[in-house]
Amino acid sequence: MEYKLIYPRWGSAQIPWPEFLEKLKNNGYHGVEANLPQSQKEKKEIIGALKDVGMDFIGQHYETKEVNFNKHKESLKRHLYNLVDSEPLLINSHTGMDFFSFSQNVELIELALAIEEETGIKISHETHRSRFGFAPHICLSYLKELPFLQLTSDFAHWTCVAETLLGNQKEAVQTAIDRTLHIHARVGSTQSSQVIDPRDKRYIQELDQFKRWWSLMMKTAKDNDRDFVTFMPEHGPKPYNSYSPNSNTVLADQWEVNQFIKKALIETWEKLIN
Repeated sequence: MEYKLIYPRWGSAQIPWPEFLEKLKNNGYHGVEANLPQSQKEKKEIIGALKDVGMDFIGQHYETKEVNFNKHKESLKRHLYNLVDSEPLLINSHTGMDFFSFSQNVELIELALAIEEETGIKISHETHRSRFGFAPHICLSYLKELPFLQLTSDFAHWTCVAETLLGNQKEAVQTAIDRTLHIHARVGSTQSSQVIDPRDKRYIQELDQFKRWWSLMMKTAKDNDRDFVTFMPEHGPKPYNSYSPNSNTVLADQWEVNQFIKKALIETWEKLIN
């Protein structure tokens, strides 16, 4: 099994696509995760740029936040089909809302499954705050009810919501690991979904815990004989990134932190296969 190292477009939208992709390729990345505009012309330009440099694409859906359920469902459907058209490796979806009922969120997850079965493009659902899987004990109920449900696992959201490093929620964590399709690698804490800088020794406990989780996710993919596993350093820009008071100076550079996370991911992978 091989790995595919992905980088987020999030935080780099100001860089023209060709320049951005060349930077990623020169730094060992295999692909990009991004949303796509509804404009067919703009979408073709982005996909064309990816093909020109031979990079993979993971579609990202996060735009749907309608409070009205019926409008929400139609928006989700429209955005997922828009991403399917690009034939991505997979789609990562921010699905549902934390205030929708269990049955409403199940309806949205089943809509995504129907699109997946129709198109052959796998859709995973991110463990993200404000969405159906915002907390481990809540996500577990969906995983138990829906055996087909696969996750984009970003446990940094969960540590923040639960205010623990999840040692008291082992069943939820293990079940999520078993059902992880795509890995978002960001180091969180009990008080934030992103530590200021994971290179800071103050966060060694958090970094070590997240590395253990990433290793287990990779091992599960390997044990399941998947063709490849995708993982992505995802320390983000503002508002995830912190600034010095009364200034525009970031406390940690997003690109530099993600290169640190990238190195940790590759080292974790190499230990697993050697």
